Amino acid sequence: MTRASAQEREQAAAASRRVGAVFDAVLDSVEAFGARAAALIRAAGRPDRGAAAPLREDAAALIARHAELVSGAGFVAAPDVPADAPMWLEWWQTADGSGAPERLVVDLDPAGPGFYDYTRHGWFTVPRDSGRAHVHGPYVDYYGTDQYILTMSAPVLDGARFLGVTGADLFVRRLEGPVLPLMPSGTVLANAQGRIIVSASARHVTGALLRGPAAEAVREAGDGVRAAARCGRLPFYLVTIT
Repeated sequence: MTRASAQEREQAAAASRRVGAVFDAVLDSVEAFGARAAALIRAAGRPDRGAAAPLREDAAALIARHAELVSGAGFVAAPDVPADAPMWLEWWQTADGSGAPERLVVDLDPAGPGFYDYTRHGWFTVPRDSGRAHVHGPYVDYYGTDQYILTMSAPVLDGARFLGVTGADLFVRRLEGPVLPLMPSGTVLANAQGRIIVSASARHVTGALLRGPAAEAVREAGDGVRAAARCGRLPFYLVTIT
């Protein structure tokens, strides 16, 4: 992989800022949602699940605000938060990316045959353990939409106490509309593992895994080779591979 010219680096950096702004706008809403969840829980002490009504409205508002990208949103509690259940998930989604959001229903009973232990999933564990926002995927959402998605999540904190996460699901197939026009020809948008999320390169398809120097460039974003700077606050990278 040859080094990019100064003009290429400047163009890639400008493009990465534009692409990053698309995702950062959603993340800002996810974090604002988390602040409202923290305030609700703080006011209730140890709330029961009935206290979640305002969060349902917030989730629906987040989906509507970012309807071009977001297919689902919600709050997922740490196990010690709800007073009337071992676990608590308030997640609302549109199965086909349109229509009124419906509540995701999963088995949260640890003794149940189909128990969904969300505390083992990266979108929950990384914000819990790092205290920072995270993006998980792309992956197939077998528990909800059966679609190829990304999940953004952010920790909900009351001081040092971890209360859970707020998050948003994004259909990968819907990212091309707002993101692809912002990408220079011959570039790909990849996650931190080098997985291609959106491609503006005829040689590389969405879902493929970058290998060799291109993948290394993602891990060392900003090293001056043909890779743009990180796109916004989440670990997305614009990589020039022509």
